[in-house]
Order: sequence, then C-alpha cells, then structure tokens
Amino acid sequence: MNTIENLTEYLKNSVSPFHMVGHSIDLLDQAGFIPLSSKESWTLEKGKGYYCRTFSGELFAFKIGRDADLSKGVHIGGAHTDWPCLRVKPNGTFNKKGYLQINAEIYGGPILSTFFDRPLSIAGRLALKSEDLLNPDVVYVDLKKPVLTIPNLAIHMSRSEENAGGLDKQTHLMPLCAMVNETLNQDDYLLRYIAGSTGVKYEDILDFELYIYNPEEPQLVGLNGEFLSSPRLDNATSACALIYGLMDSSPSDRISLAALFDNEEIGSRTKQGADSQMLSIILEKIWASLGRDRISFLSDIQGSMILSVDVGHGFHPNYPASYDITTYPKLGSGFVIKMDSNQKYTWDCEAVGGLMNLCQTFGIPYQRCVKRTGQAGGGTIGSPLSAQVPVKTVDIGVPLLAMHSARELMGTADQISLTDAVTRFFTA
Repeated sequence: MNTIENLTEYLKNSVSPFHMVGHSIDLLDQAGFIPLSSKESWTLEKGKGYYCRTFSGELFAFKIGRDADLSKGVHIGGAHTDWPCLRVKPNGTFNKKGYLQINAEIYGGPILSTFFDRPLSIAGRLALKSEDLLNPDVVYVDLKKPVLTIPNLAIHMSRSEENAGGLDKQTHLMPLCAMVNETLNQDDYLLRYIAGSTGVKYEDILDFELYIYNPEEPQLVGLNGEFLSSPRLDNATSACALIYGLMDSSPSDRISLAALFDNEEIGSRTKQGADSQMLSIILEKIWASLGRDRISFLSDIQGSMILSVDVGHGFHPNYPASYDITTYPKLGSGFVIKMDSNQKYTWDCEAVGGLMNLCQTFGIPYQRCVKRTGQAGGGTIGSPLSAQVPVKTVDIGVPLLAMHSARELMGTADQISLTDAVTRFFTA
C-alpha cells in the first residue's frame, strides 16, 4: 500500500486512543518488532526493533542500529493518540419523555456544532472483575456501527436561542440512542447493550472509558483527489507517520524511537501524557539494558533530538484575516515546521536549521508557519517533552482545515512529505 492507503487504514482503526495503539502494535508485530514489558528488566540487542505499551493509550517503539553509538543519543518522534470529542459519563443513559439518551461530557475542545446530525458510534475500554482485586481485566470495545445521533433543533425554533447565547453543553449535546418501550430495560441499557455486543457479562463490568466517535470513513476530495476528508486527522496523521517512518527507517549508528502519548488535548499532565517522566524512564531502561550507567545516560542523551509531530493550521481562503500576513502554510505544499516566539510551539533556529538541511538534502517539501500576532492558537506535546527531556526539539505536522471538527481536511501530498521527513530523521 502507498502512504495515503496506509493512512486511510490507520484512521479507520484508530477509533479511540486505545485502538490507535492496538493497531500500531499490529503493524509493529508484522514488521518483526519485539514486545517488552515496562515491569520487567530488558535484554536488548543491537540491530533489532522493540515496543512497550506502558498504558492503554501510550506506546513506545524503537530501533537500535547495528552499530549504535549511545554517545550520539537518540532521535525521538512524539505524537498524541487522543482527539477532541464527547465521552460517556457514568450512569450513561437516561429517559426523557420516551427518548433514551446518553449523558455525555466534552473531552478537549471540539467544534461542537460539527457533531450534530451525524451518525455516531462508541469505542473504548471496559474494566472487568478479576481475582486480582486491584488489577481488573481490561477489554477493548468498538460497536463499529452508528448507534447514536445528536439532532439539531429546526431553524424555525432556534433563532431566539441562537441570539440568547447558543449551546448549553449539558443539555444540548445528549445523543439519542433508542426509543423507550415496554421491553426496553432502561437500567444501564447502554452497558447492557455493549456487554451483549462484546461477549462479556454485564455483571462483571466495573468501570469504563467510552468515546463517542464519528464512524464515517476517510474519503478523497477534490477534482484531482488532492484532499483527504476524515475524522481524527488530528492526530492520527502524525502517529501514522511515526509508526511507518520507524518501520521503514534504517538507523545504523544510533537509536530511533517513536513515542505515542495520550491526553494532549487536555494538557498532557497525566501519567500517560507527554508531561510525565515515562519517556525518561523508557530511555534509561534502554541505556541500562545496553550496559550504560546513569551518569553515562545523562551525558549521552544530550546528543539527542525530538520531533514533536502534531497538525498545524492550514491557510483558509475564506478567512484570510485569521493568519499571519507572510508566513502561512497551504494544503498540498509540504509538511509544516511550526514556530512561536512564546514557545507554544517548541523550536530554536539550530534545531529548525538542522531539519531544513535534512529536507533540502533529500528534496522533501516543507513549509514554515507562525501564528497571526495576538492570536493565542493551540499548543502541542513539544514544550512538555522538551522540558522532561531537555534536548533540541522542533514542532512539525501536516496543515489542516477544520481542525477539531468531527471531520477535518488535509492535503494528501503533505502526509507523504511528513512520512518521508520522519523516515529520514529516524535513519540519520
């Protein structure tokens, strides 16, 4: 398959952070990577690839060059596995005048209006009773079909409401899932339905993390198919590029590592987020398994470099006033190097210059991007990553339109350039 076919398949399988990690592991298994447990000591060999799933939505995969010189450090690519969406609250179903609805909450910062009038599905994980009392069994679930929808209010009835301030996040974002009748057991109906669909006992379910997602498939758009329209481009594009880039890379004298973190959309400050010590722990375990002590590790790591890979804001021709007047990325013109003097995007001229040199050497298209002065914009995992592992760091990604929508838009050529750049970075 080519790069866009790989991305399309990756998007279809990444219906929750847990499923994105699971699909990445399937790809790594096929490529001969060896699984590791973070709870055990490691015995690693040069010339081989490994991966470690530390938490359900977090994954570290790495290749050790046959002639790896640890004093050269490690080339790290990081991305996040989550996206803005709705999640199911505990006691997730309720009856309102014969309609059975889902009690949902907002995760991150989605464009809420884009989740209306769409078929929606549910995916995530369940915690089940086990004999090990504090370590429940975990089952991943995906209903794989539209079971929910959030209908808009007809315009004839909504004009006064719009003028009064718009959506009420508690009352207007409750999806419909069924109509109540005599045979419908309303008591925790959603979990009973999921248990029946998954083959687990309802009585064994202790807790859950369930994401409401858009099950529509990716689709090429444009007279020449130059655009890709899809849910979850932010940030499956980046994770996909890192996994395929690592698998296709050939590091000879260093280690290359892809890190996928959860919870970026809510600040990254969690055990499975980029603003934790887990990356440092993984790196120390690698160094120790290859015979280096902590003092050597602290010295060696200074030769490292990080690519923080996350989507950027592409130029929208209908809203030109929202962009910088000279430095803005266009869809289809290459991946974006994101720069911000206030370090919302992490960079310095030495790190950016090195990446530009690599791209120019191999003919990889890229663009630079800065925000319009005075515009806040968003952040990435770059700043927390470079604080936890203080080495040269650059923020890059594909430019998008409709970022944080239930369906986003990108240029197909940009995924190709991003994957090429990541592969070359992991090989350099």
